[in-house]
Amino acid sequence: MRLMCIRGRLISFCIVLALCSVQAEGRDLWFKKQITWQAGNQPQVWETVIVSPNGKERFRLALLPLWCVEGGISKIEILLASPDRPDKNLLGFQRDDAPEPFVITVEELQAGMKKSRFGANRTFNARDAKLKIKILDSRLGEENCKCGKCIQEFTAELSVQSK
Repeated sequence: MRLMCIRGRLISFCIVLALCSVQAEGRDLWFKKQITWQAGNQPQVWETVIVSPNGKERFRLALLPLWCVEGGISKIEILLASPDRPDKNLLGFQRDDAPEPFVITVEELQAGMKKSRFGANRTFNARDAKLKIKILDSRLGEENCKCGKCIQEFTAELSVQSK
């Protein structure tokens, strides 16, 4: 009888422990979504507002299409910004002469993410949050551009969690 009681308590303890760990992990993840951005006739910014589970932290997460001279999209910038400065990228400042991990270029997509110096999986730390991006797919083409190799579609999995 005593063995049954101990066994019952042990099972109950394991269940409570499992529930607590699932709940703790759920609090850590603020946002996770697979995004497919498409250029179309009028390329638009994809964006969302991310709020931490406790409501104290807010961020603007965006995919910004960057135009080339010929009129198409040559780059996509990943933007993570605070609400008080929505256009200042917390991931860094983009320079034309140097590749940045938060800017995905036609050249990277054309060569393949395995050859990219930053890879398909990228992690960024900003204040109290960690942004992870996993580049899944892309399509290049000549729609709405004259150079013939602009970004037409871009698919990635984005997630934001506590540091």
